[in-house]
Amino acid sequence: MRAWVESVVGQPVERLERLLGGTSSEVDRCWLRDGSTCVVRHITNREWLQREPVLITQEAAALDLLAGSGIPAPRHIASDAVAGLLVMTDLPGTVRVDAGEMGRGASALGEMAAAIAAVELPLDHGLNGWRSWVPADLHAPEWGERALWDEAIGAFLAHPQPLVDAPVLVHRDLHPLNILWDGNQIVGVVDWVNACVGHPHADLGHCRWNLTLLDGPESADVFLRSRGVENYDPWWDVCAVMGTLPGPIDTTAWEALGRPGLKVVEAMESVLRGALARL
Repeated sequence: MRAWVESVVGQPVERLERLLGGTSSEVDRCWLRDGSTCVVRHITNREWLQREPVLITQEAAALDLLAGSGIPAPRHIASDAVAGLLVMTDLPGTVRVDAGEMGRGASALGEMAAAIAAVELPLDHGLNGWRSWVPADLHAPEWGERALWDEAIGAFLAHPQPLVDAPVLVHRDLHPLNILWDGNQIVGVVDWVNACVGHPHADLGHCRWNLTLLDGPESADVFLRSRGVENYDPWWDVCAVMGTLPGPIDTTAWEALGRPGLKVVEAMESVLRGALARL
């Protein structure tokens, strides 16, 4: 990986630093000889890469699309889809992990979600269409409240998926771990490897579920109001939770950033109860 980065940036890499929070890839900051930095994604999970061979291609297409859009995303420098490598510019800012900070930032995050959905899509954007992460063999987990999960699964399968005539840009993994802050301002949106096009609300359920886990349902509701939607279908909330199955999710990345002891199952079931009340 280091040799490849040196070949595409044209100078030696003096030092590497593994960045915290990555769950699907190794992500490193590289210090170059001239004192500048860049960031490289290396998908070392070969099984995942073989199953999704366009991952790097999709991220490169998304970053190229975002250049000049006003969204504070990294700039694509070079990529090798077969090797699972992509090098991009380094962004300033820090990840917020404290629950109170997340609550205070929910409004700005909702506004950023709206801005992402408003990015103009050229005809040749090169991105795939959104698809659900819900497993085909959907059944109630052994570790959950069985009656609640059975009811939620039944409602989810019976409820039609919301459709849209004009697809928009979807980050697909929008949540606080992928947001960089400077004070109260968002200065970076990273991890575009799952970017796609689809319904303008496709990012919302995923982010709401994460905010519920990290700060509670109130932050998820503030985020939604700030996104400025009045016809949000709670199907997206259920879809986000069902997409974590067979779960529960691994919270190692959050623990590394200072958030141990997250109550994953309680948060998942809180989202399901709230959505069922509105479906």
